[in-house]
Amino acid sequence: MSRHRNVRNMDLDDELDDGYDEDDYTEDTPMTADEQAKMSDAIEDVKAMLGGANISVKEIEDAVWYYYFDVDKAASYLIDQITAAEQKKQKAAAAAAKKAAPSKSTQSGTSTPIGTPKLPSKAKETPKATPTKGQDDDIVEFLDDDEDVTDHQLRFDMSAMNFGASLKQSPATPKLALKSTGTPLLSSEKSGVSTPVGSAPPSGVSTPKASTKLGKRIDVVAEYQKRVAEKESLNLVVIGHVDAGKSTLMGHLLYLQGEVNEKTIRKHERDAQKIGKASFAFAWVLDETGEERARGITMDVGVTKFETEHRRFTLLDAPGHRDFIPNMISGTAQADVAILVVDATTGEFESGFDANGQTKEHALLARSLGVQQLVIAVNKLDVVQWSEARFQEIVSKLESFLVKDASFKKTNLIFIPCSGFTGENLVKRSKKGNICNGSAVSDAPVDASVSSVLEDFAWYKGATLVQTIDKLDAPTRAVEKPFRMSVTDVFKGTGGVSAAGRLEAGHVQVGEAIMVMPGSEMAVVKTMEVNDEPVRWAAAGDSVLLTLSGIDILQVSTGSVLCARDAPIPVTTHFAAQIVVFDVKIPITVGFPIIMHHQSHNEPGTISKLVATIDKGTGEIVKKSPRHLAKNTTAMVEIKLNGRAIPLETFKDSKELGRVMLRKGGDTVAAGIVTKILSFGS
Repeated sequence: MSRHRNVRNMDLDDELDDGYDEDDYTEDTPMTADEQAKMSDAIEDVKAMLGGANISVKEIEDAVWYYYFDVDKAASYLIDQITAAEQKKQKAAAAAAKKAAPSKSTQSGTSTPIGTPKLPSKAKETPKATPTKGQDDDIVEFLDDDEDVTDHQLRFDMSAMNFGASLKQSPATPKLALKSTGTPLLSSEKSGVSTPVGSAPPSGVSTPKASTKLGKRIDVVAEYQKRVAEKESLNLVVIGHVDAGKSTLMGHLLYLQGEVNEKTIRKHERDAQKIGKASFAFAWVLDETGEERARGITMDVGVTKFETEHRRFTLLDAPGHRDFIPNMISGTAQADVAILVVDATTGEFESGFDANGQTKEHALLARSLGVQQLVIAVNKLDVVQWSEARFQEIVSKLESFLVKDASFKKTNLIFIPCSGFTGENLVKRSKKGNICNGSAVSDAPVDASVSSVLEDFAWYKGATLVQTIDKLDAPTRAVEKPFRMSVTDVFKGTGGVSAAGRLEAGHVQVGEAIMVMPGSEMAVVKTMEVNDEPVRWAAAGDSVLLTLSGIDILQVSTGSVLCARDAPIPVTTHFAAQIVVFDVKIPITVGFPIIMHHQSHNEPGTISKLVATIDKGTGEIVKKSPRHLAKNTTAMVEIKLNGRAIPLETFKDSKELGRVMLRKGGDTVAAGIVTKILSFGS
């Protein structure tokens, strides 16, 4: 401690004063020809990264020279300086506005530009931020509360279960609006951002009135089309009842696809044998935490990647235990397609499919969250000697439920018999002299019961699991809509605040200024990764890791939505929804308490109003203001949240951000779509 005090009290000027005068120093050594060529290339690269920022060539050259041709570090430094200058300008503007009378708070003010910090030692000039002028958001009035519900009724087609295939025309929900008789929006003429009252940042933090626009350096839409032409990307979630073998099946598939090396699997085999769980070796590829391995179950969503011949997959391994349904919902909300794993063992399939099993609930949740294509992997068929009769029995029961109750189209269901442990029919079929033996050890002895697969499984002539998912269709991405990214994880990285999640709409690139909602906080994208690889842009459907500068980690949290600064997502605690009631024990009435699940949010609330029941076939109103909602009822309701406001959009504006799940007491009671935002802000 004494040493630390001595250092803190030390006068560095006295200690380091050796007669050296920084102003007298000049660097006489000119750059070599090779260095000049590198400098020219580096300047062009940095210009491309900064786009239209008002930075001189000299400032770029100083930064590149200081970091000795490290383009990424030089660009990151310049972005930091631009952001710092902008934040100082925003604080100055906020201080000036605070001194003005409240009635004049919306008038445009001016402030003396504030310079940015100097480059460390070698920089001679400093970049200055150049704010850009946007356009004011339009203010649109709500529909009156007493307006006839039929005028803006959304039709719900249960046969499609896509909450939108047969929607009637309805008035556009305002992005950010209040009634004309209410409190006016807090708007900024320079940035074009309108912040509704109630969604303002915490006290002491001012909402930015302008932000540096670094320009569109890359035509992301054009680049995205090129990428899709090569190989389309899909987010694949694996769901099913606990102990159905999901992690083992996908871990083995990753190994066979070359995503996991043999050395790793051998280590997992040895470690699993030590604790008496030899069959869990492949599951440990995805179940990485000590608690998951000790308990033998998946607890959180595991994320990894792999590729097939025609597709790039982001794999989401969802937990099957009923205690972790919220995590399953969070993972499935990010998915485009799903694999439902069922256990073919006698009695095990029945326990997962019947009452209190997660097979039915997971299928219903996946369909309600927008998954339309479902591959059913009938796992552990080796345990029942590859019985064709057992396979057909499972197909018959599941297909009936998935089509009639979960509203999947029969043509979008594919059943695949397989064994996650032996690896049979995952990537290949066993052949004489090349039996899938369930081990990473290529010369491991093959048991007679395993080798019998050649005869017992000869009845199946279909595709393997990998061949099947390689043919799944990729959905249409909302690349040209305003940028939206749901945050699933936040942590402090080496270069700033790191936020992970999936782009639900639009696109983003390095150097772009974005907004964090709730809170209306501004940040700049410093770097980004897609599938652990550094990239300069990302588009709708990508799972990304962004490093943000100019923002504190306390201003970003799981459940936040990163969005375009000129088109922020609304935040609300009160909205209208069209729901389908599942198998509830008690009918839903006004005041019915629920936990609303939306992306990574779990918020308590109540059903505040029962507006009307709807015919699920025609979408017409059956009864207004019903007293209760029974199972299998389709209805229009209003929902109020008890706590914080959350980012939410109507289903018409965003299919990904317009879906909600309602749960109570550990059971899913309803699923629905948001039809109207009834309040803005907290």
